[in-house]
Amino acid sequence: MLTNINTGDGKLTSGFWANRVENYMDIIYNLESALLHEENAARLLNFGIAAGEVEGKFFLNPWSDGDCYKFLEGCVNQYAVTKDERILDVINKYIPWIEASQEEDGYIGTQTLLTDEGRWTDTENHELYNMGHLFTTACIHYEVTNDKRLFDVAIKCAEYLWVTFSSRPFELAHFGFNPSQIMGLVELYRITDEKRYLELADIFITMRGVNPEIGGDCNQNKIPLRDDTQPVGHAVTGAYLYAGAADVYSHNGDKTLLDAIERIWADFVKRRVYITGAVGPQYVGVSDRGDPIYESFASEYDLPHRVAYNETCANIAVAMWAKRMFQLTQDAKYGDWMETILFNAGISGSNLDMTRYFYANPLAHRKCNHIEPSFGQYSHVPNERFFTFDCWCCPPQLLRTFTSIPKFAYSLSKTGVVVNLFVGSELNTTLENGESVQLDVKTNYPWDKDISIEVVNAPEAGMDLTYRIPYWCKTATCNGVAVEPGMHTVKVSKGQTLNIVLPMKAELYAANPLLEQANGMTAVKRGPVVYCVEGTDIAEGYKIDDLALSIDTQFEEIEISDLPYQMVGLKAELNVRPQGDDLYFKLTPDSDKKVEARFIPYFAWANREEQDMSIWLPRG
Repeated sequence: MLTNINTGDGKLTSGFWANRVENYMDIIYNLESALLHEENAARLLNFGIAAGEVEGKFFLNPWSDGDCYKFLEGCVNQYAVTKDERILDVINKYIPWIEASQEEDGYIGTQTLLTDEGRWTDTENHELYNMGHLFTTACIHYEVTNDKRLFDVAIKCAEYLWVTFSSRPFELAHFGFNPSQIMGLVELYRITDEKRYLELADIFITMRGVNPEIGGDCNQNKIPLRDDTQPVGHAVTGAYLYAGAADVYSHNGDKTLLDAIERIWADFVKRRVYITGAVGPQYVGVSDRGDPIYESFASEYDLPHRVAYNETCANIAVAMWAKRMFQLTQDAKYGDWMETILFNAGISGSNLDMTRYFYANPLAHRKCNHIEPSFGQYSHVPNERFFTFDCWCCPPQLLRTFTSIPKFAYSLSKTGVVVNLFVGSELNTTLENGESVQLDVKTNYPWDKDISIEVVNAPEAGMDLTYRIPYWCKTATCNGVAVEPGMHTVKVSKGQTLNIVLPMKAELYAANPLLEQANGMTAVKRGPVVYCVEGTDIAEGYKIDDLALSIDTQFEEIEISDLPYQMVGLKAELNVRPQGDDLYFKLTPDSDKKVEARFIPYFAWANREEQDMSIWLPRG
């Protein structure tokens, strides 16, 4: 079983991920300004009102507090590696407000403190979601700064939760909606070694299904987690539950938890995940077991393109779940999915500057044929990126993900270091036995195939260095020797270097025939990156729906000069597919004419003017 590195032990230095946080203060100030906007759905202002330092009333969403905590967590992650006092200045402005918001018995939540809402009256008041993000942020803040103010708030709140929930009251059994508190309680346990916090985390899991009449499948409450067989209901709450169960198993060894989340994962990747790693296509609907659901995993092989929900928070939550499964099992398949999400659906919710956002992440868009909202069903479909929004949970989720990439990239084993992702970075950490390790990874992956891992420092007796070769690469080498996809461990000493090569080229993918929305269609991947076509990248006079992608299409790799970060684009000549304007029309042969188009990484779409976009194209 693998463990996390400490926050700040890994530092991004160059390449893909370092590019995304290079202007970290601009990103932080931009997000802070949104959180101080009077009409944004997530508001630091609510804490200021509770502290008596800001005039006003509670506004909009009951999960606002949790999204503010996520923002602070992202700030702490970045402070841990830069020690930039400007970040600490931002964080320190809001800690007194949070302290002042806590009630005498430890309960904290501005959505009840500033309103007429009573405690524990509605699962969707998100009390536990908010508290869970408080726990996680407080633990990281204490770990990095040794400042106990937030940590003391978290401990007092955790003690309140123990008093409230440890007896497993039936009337509160369903109050695990959006259960970030499970992961948060395990983080508190890791720091304090207080076994009640781990026990309480398990109680929140075990209470699932005790009162199935309330919430049902939408909040994974129809069936006890240990008995379930598939991911169901709200995709964020589900992924948080499964990730939390992985955390609890990592400490109590309850095999029934691991069996359940492995079983659910197997169903998920076989039937319910997009090629981009996106999840939760259904805005409103009914589960396979007949319960109303929303923002949810859907029935098997139901993965639409234009109307896909695929909330950014859900995509990242599944990456968090995948990381934990990888650490529990050291099975490369989980690392591959973690990587797929992080390079595609996990980051498409932000523009390339991290200043404007999408809530949903569809796989297709048509400029002149917007999906119009009907009874709220399609209100999420994005047409342009937002700054403030009526559900502002995704921007801080993106910040804390970008700034925590080193903790996705590295893990610790009992005998050494595991490189989970190839990231331009430095690692300076300590092994379980107290000995120091330093790695220097140089790479521009996924654009380039070359990865250099230099062992700058290692124990005198050497150590194990483990790395993952993704399953899409069948021709990888390490120091010139062929290596198969999967996990590889080598003994290394100070001064050694591993030179890993992952040759990659554009490849065509098809979908299972049962996935009707993509049947007869083709998508393009290069390495871990899924590509799409936008309207302005097609030869003049043609649209996306005029094109078909032949199985023998040849791709030329080019630099995308009109977007930042020297990304690799793909240029190709596509077939012209005659079409009609009616709902149905007689089929005619494809034209012999070829049309030039450029493919760009899917995560980089919607960074120019609004235009058509597609990942899947008809097979010519």
